[in-house]
Amino acid sequence: MTVRPPIRFHAIYVSLGDAVFLEPSIRSIYDHVDGITITTTYDRDWAGRPRTPDELVAGVLGRAFDPDRKIELLVGAQSNEARSRNRVMDLVAPRGGAGDVAAQGAYDIAPEPPDYFLVVDPDEVWTGEDLERLRAFVARDRLPCYRAGAHRYFKRWRYRIEGLEWSTVAIRADVRFHDLRNIRYPLWRRTGSRVPVLPSSLRQRIRRCADVPADVAVFHHGSYVGPRDRIAAKLRSFGHAHQVQPGWMEEVWDLWTPEMRDLNPAWPELYPAARRIDIDELPPAVRAHRWPPEFLDDGAGSEQT
Repeated sequence: MTVRPPIRFHAIYVSLGDAVFLEPSIRSIYDHVDGITITTTYDRDWAGRPRTPDELVAGVLGRAFDPDRKIELLVGAQSNEARSRNRVMDLVAPRGGAGDVAAQGAYDIAPEPPDYFLVVDPDEVWTGEDLERLRAFVARDRLPCYRAGAHRYFKRWRYRIEGLEWSTVAIRADVRFHDLRNIRYPLWRRTGSRVPVLPSSLRQRIRRCADVPADVAVFHHGSYVGPRDRIAAKLRSFGHAHQVQPGWMEEVWDLWTPEMRDLNPAWPELYPAARRIDIDELPPAVRAHRWPPEFLDDGAGSEQT
């Protein structure tokens, strides 16, 4: 029996205003990927408006969390998240022979293309165990797309939103995105994948995308963790800015207590409630990082107990 080689992951990041999260995120995946490419618009938001650059570029070029020089940095002028990710994938895994070039010398070693791109945002953190189980799960059927559930956090890392939110986390190297972090599904595939009498495995093959069971792999998303100015900037510039509920910052963020419900700024019911968790429930990369004030705990900054 032929043994297929392990899945090769290359991580891609789109970063705009989340540099404070980048180091723990990179550290959480670093030993489990063959390469990492980060793209940013740096001093512009998605609408092309000027913004004050964060420490992303300096952090990456300083190599403090890149001892093996796995990270490439792309500063672009894109106005679309999906296009930004596709541009990175075209750079790392060119299609149509674009990567077939003559050797430049004995030192010229062509990079081995990845099998899949691991899609990560800077405010997302993994554990090594989950990534390795994800790799094994992907290797089984090698579908074009895989989604996984995320634990989401609100205000501080110590407050976790009930339930999971599902996002694309692995996309095959020959596939590209259509919208934000989603691929395009023809109508017949969308329809066929909803036929209830078909086995779930067949429905996933029709859809060309599988959901990774939560007992296989989940990740941790600090979606709304941090101080007020970070969240306000996020709402102005992220891909769903036009869907934010008027007055959300004043009525929900500013007045929030753990008893409140329906917390999401665009679709309130997606964040039904946030409960306080024990610090041991957080991934090691979050626990080990020294966070600025208003990230980890109630007024405790980098408190680790």
